Amino acid sequence: MGWRYFSVGTVTWDDKVELYAADSTGGQAIGGGESGTSTFFVKDPKVAEPMTWARIAPLERVLVAEWDGNAVYAGFILEVDEDLDAGIVTIQHTDVWWIWAFRYLLNIHGNGAQTASDVTFSNLTLATLANKIVAKGLQAEPADRYSLPMIFTADVAGANSRRYEGFKFTSVEDALDEVMKTNGGPDVAFDVRWGPGTTALQWVMRSGALTTGKWEWDATAPKTEVSRIKFKTDASKVTNKVIGAGEGSERNILVRDDSSFNTTAPALERVESYSGMSDAGQLQARVTADLNAHNNPTQQLSFRIPVTGAVKVGDLILGGTCRVKTSGIYGLSAGWHEWRLIKFTFDRTWIYLQMQQIGG
Repeated sequence: MGWRYFSVGTVTWDDKVELYAADSTGGQAIGGGESGTSTFFVKDPKVAEPMTWARIAPLERVLVAEWDGNAVYAGFILEVDEDLDAGIVTIQHTDVWWIWAFRYLLNIHGNGAQTASDVTFSNLTLATLANKIVAKGLQAEPADRYSLPMIFTADVAGANSRRYEGFKFTSVEDALDEVMKTNGGPDVAFDVRWGPGTTALQWVMRSGALTTGKWEWDATAPKTEVSRIKFKTDASKVTNKVIGAGEGSERNILVRDDSSFNTTAPALERVESYSGMSDAGQLQARVTADLNAHNNPTQQLSFRIPVTGAVKVGDLILGGTCRVKTSGIYGLSAGWHEWRLIKFTFDRTWIYLQMQQIGG
């Protein structure tokens, strides 16, 4: 069946119409959004016939890429460029992560927000807090314009709480970022799928230790599907002491720090501002997470595989394990290593994988 592309409306989410793109890109990533571009040659009558404005209107439609019946990307249409002489329509789109910058954690959305009761979540795991933050961003009036077809996992009790004061106007994006980046914070991904009857678009929010999925490639084999291998080691953001500044001013500012000199690298301090963070425990957890994330150089492996290869784009699950055999890389011993899939993008011909080493 291969690639198919569909326009879906942002009201009912099930008015699925097939469009015929000459090329289309997209992707998924843990903890952040991906965008894409779709190109249509509208001088072709087959392409032009379904391409009404109502089916490509920015923000009123989502462009969905499907491989062999599996939805693998859904992007809100943001820009439509029409080249009349060339007969080409180019559409720019971006995935659901984009929305979170424009949703806020408020009990009153407008006048009165500054004095309204705080939005509070209590005694939950960090993964459940992430779910609660996103769910709250879908709850306001008019309900049909705020809601999204989002599937959440059940709440899990834990030791973490959050309070969002209305006068601070905290966005879903910022609140979600803070929870993900705190010590022990969850990975977050939004998987795209067709719902019941394969007509309705849905997102499934996954939050926590994402480890599902395992695939294997021998990049040293004579007929390997792997090409354009790149290996990157980056020490530019290495830090062995983090000082975090929270709420307050001058001599009354809340400060916490953490350090780890586990290598022979010179001392590298970084002072981070977490303005508005008034809880000392939360500030300490954020500082520790920053230290853990930057205490050593990051190493990433990337390569491409054909969309028609043994592993299909519909098989990939963010957070899954990629077992890869390589040789000839200066910064990596030859042989098999396990990597974590953190991002993939695609076009009509190739899937581009980006991984971080597990345990490295």
